[in-house]
Amino acid sequence: MGPRIRRILRQIVTPFAVVGLAAFATLHVHALQNKSSLLIFLGAIVLCTRMGGWSAGFLATLISSAAIPYFLLGPVHHFSISDPNDIFRFAVFIVVALMVLSLHAARAKAEVNMRASEQRLSLAIDSARLGVWDYNLLTRQFWWSKTLEQIYGRDGNSFAGTYGRFFGYIHFDDQPLFNRAITRTIDEGTDYEVDHRIVLPNDSIRWVNTRGRVFFNRESRAERIVGIATDITDRKKFELQQHLSSDASDDVKFSTVA
Repeated sequence: MGPRIRRILRQIVTPFAVVGLAAFATLHVHALQNKSSLLIFLGAIVLCTRMGGWSAGFLATLISSAAIPYFLLGPVHHFSISDPNDIFRFAVFIVVALMVLSLHAARAKAEVNMRASEQRLSLAIDSARLGVWDYNLLTRQFWWSKTLEQIYGRDGNSFAGTYGRFFGYIHFDDQPLFNRAITRTIDEGTDYEVDHRIVLPNDSIRWVNTRGRVFFNRESRAERIVGIATDITDRKKFELQQHLSSDASDDVKFSTVA
């Protein structure tokens, strides 16, 4: 039996089982045989929705809509309702149940959209070979992307779990420059960008461009600072070669004039 078949069976079996249990409880447990018995069925709908999704919740609503008039509201063992008060209670129950389904549908759609956005962002980050890190200044939690591990030459097991260790990967001579950029961003609320060196596990040097911004909470307090890192080692090597070539050309010109 495949996963799709099991999911469909769960969406069908769960509402019948849960609503049936709710009906049994309201009929045989004396403490539940009162005006609040409809809450038991509403709870069953919520549980079915959480367990089986919108389809299971909708089926539970249909089953409850048939079970409540038949077992609880007069005349008993009929699907009609004669008491105006019971009609009003039943109408309120249906409205609340539909609201539960609507809220779940909206939440499920938001989760799907969020996952899609995360997947697109992940693809963009991987394609551009960007490393991303996110540091919460209040909770001290530090998050980073897999691509950041690649740029810093470390795998997930050895990569820094804290911002302090991450900061330690920066070349000692460039740490003050990096720290000043971060501090100015937090104080002024402006974006930052800095070129700096990092030290790899084999003690080799790599150039990285890090840029990002700080995010404030509702109390206007700096809460998170995010950075995007790019490996610019090849660019720095090219710039150095250009600089050396320019110096060599100037020396030749000077010798010719002399």
